[in-house]
Amino acid sequence: MTVLICVSGMPYAQATVALGSMVAELRDSSVALLKVVGHADEEETAVSMLQEASQIIPLAVEETAVTLGIPAKEILRKAESGNYDLVVVGAHAIRNLWDQFLQSITRKVANQANVSVLIARGESVQFKRILISTSGYANSVQVVEAGTALAKAAKAKVTLLHVAESIPGMYTGLGEMEETLPELLQTDTPLAHHLKWGAEHLLQAQVTAELKLRRGITADEVLAEAQEESCDLIVVGARAEYNVFSSLLIGHVTPKIIDNAPCSVLVVRGE
Repeated sequence: MTVLICVSGMPYAQATVALGSMVAELRDSSVALLKVVGHADEEETAVSMLQEASQIIPLAVEETAVTLGIPAKEILRKAESGNYDLVVVGAHAIRNLWDQFLQSITRKVANQANVSVLIARGESVQFKRILISTSGYANSVQVVEAGTALAKAAKAKVTLLHVAESIPGMYTGLGEMEETLPELLQTDTPLAHHLKWGAEHLLQAQVTAELKLRRGITADEVLAEAQEESCDLIVVGARAEYNVFSSLLIGHVTPKIIDNAPCSVLVVRGE
């Protein structure tokens, strides 16, 4: 399979290209480069950008393509037309409240791509600690498997995190009903089975890992954990389906993590 790295412009895209090529090497994948331009007179410069990007990739680049059009639309079209299993894009900076309403190229691609998407943020080109956020539902198995595979290849440590919504404050006196992690794992519930399976999967892969349970708003707790543990990568699942209404939900877990993560984010698209 091939990793499609989307080049926004050099030298700004150096971190994206470096991270994308590193992940491709870890996954034993080939690399393709894509640059989208808005005007035909930009194509010559774009070709030079891709040549420059190719020089910092330690792998053979199988394909370079310059496409004219709207960036998000062309990236999605390219992802659907080729034999790609991962798209790599740069993070979009959230500078003000209006940015929360105007979807970035990054979020559009992560929301709508038919394959997994890696959002590159920061200068880190080495994975030492990976945070895998698992809900226990939807494509959680694929999320754990993808995170485990990268961690094993990179020899990284893993935190397997599940966030449980806290009991609302109006229900005073019920705090003692919140299960601890050991208590949760002793239950005969689908979530407990999933977490135990995840821990065993990491163990079988010989990945050093820690299983954690946090309570609160899922996106906030994932971001807090990543910050506290100085994680280099957060692995989360894509929303089960995309539609115009859901794309406007500011509080949705994955978009909030994409926009605010202190590190790179891998959004895993399940089969």
